[in-house]
Amino acid sequence: MPNMPSCIRLPPELCDQTIDHLWDDLESLRACSLTCKDWLPGSRYHLFRNVRLRHSDDVTRFRALLTSSPGIAPCVRKLSLSADYDRSAEDGAAREDDAWVNSAAELFPMLQHVTTLALARVRWHALSGDTRAAFAGLFKSVRQLFLFEVSFDASRDVVAFLSAFPALQELYFQAVSWANDSPSPFDDPRPDAMLDTSRMQLSYLFLDPKSSPTLVTEWLLQRPDEQRLQTIQLCWRELDNTKSVGDLLQASGSSLESLQVEFPAGLSADAAIQNHLSLAHNTGLRALHFGGLDVRASGGFVSHRLFPWVTVMLSQVRSRHLQEVSFALEIASVDDLLALDWARIDRDLSREEFHGLMVMFYVSCEREGVEKEVRREISERLGGFQKRGTLCISCI
Repeated sequence: MPNMPSCIRLPPELCDQTIDHLWDDLESLRACSLTCKDWLPGSRYHLFRNVRLRHSDDVTRFRALLTSSPGIAPCVRKLSLSADYDRSAEDGAAREDDAWVNSAAELFPMLQHVTTLALARVRWHALSGDTRAAFAGLFKSVRQLFLFEVSFDASRDVVAFLSAFPALQELYFQAVSWANDSPSPFDDPRPDAMLDTSRMQLSYLFLDPKSSPTLVTEWLLQRPDEQRLQTIQLCWRELDNTKSVGDLLQASGSSLESLQVEFPAGLSADAAIQNHLSLAHNTGLRALHFGGLDVRASGGFVSHRLFPWVTVMLSQVRSRHLQEVSFALEIASVDDLLALDWARIDRDLSREEFHGLMVMFYVSCEREGVEKEVRREISERLGGFQKRGTLCISCI
């Protein structure tokens, strides 16, 4: 029998796949990084791909790490700067403890491969000029931006900030605020306020109800011909300005594939009927989700008065690529379901071009033990649709 080798060397690509599979297992990645020098690059990449700094001690430790091991810097792809609230003030008010962000700015020139940036509870206007300038260098490569409870001095500062990301593809805009509304936020005379956004091609947009979505929408509509949004998640609370939503949907055109919308119960029928919310231009739409349908707020009104935008938007869908439609309902009892305009919903969902469509209902009910009744009620009301598509009902 021939002598067997005492050591079998695995193909490098197999080792890389194994390490990639452990991308979120920090303990295993640390062990892999110490196994041999060939395993170090892959392990190091996953260990430092996502870096989160929360206070000055984190900055100090990360600075020391980059100084001792400069090879770590190119591994960083996502950088999160997440400040906390300081409640030690005499008046007990919560204030952002974000002064340490200034000390992190000196690290930015080394982090040239960052493609995702997350900022939380940071006062942009309170940062030093040098810090904001250092951020500008970091922005050039960022494709994914998360903003949570970030505050600005004025609306024009928000516009200038967003315009500094020429390669931006995904924007998550949550609980962002500003103290003052600028008279002309898009006509800032400062030379550094608006950078070249000709390469910006947003594909994903998330706007939450705690921010004013109109500003971001109007900023995007400054270049309507360049919008190629594929996914929009939108929770709109500004009832007097729904036209911006319709303009954004129209500008997205056939590129839009997934839309998740939520409007309050008080949205008027006129806003929906006057084509402010038309989906006629979105001929590539594949998924449509209606959220926040709180039937408990109806107070005796029927759904076509409570949620006119749902039935109007459904009736205006022109996409032949639609694969799924979902509804998120909140009810107090099964009787609340009787308020919905099921005849119209069934008619719109039963159109010939929607053959094979999957429709999902996510129903949250205050009463327990009514799952069977909820499923039976919805199934009976959508008899026409079930001849053409698949109905799924989940009680949560």
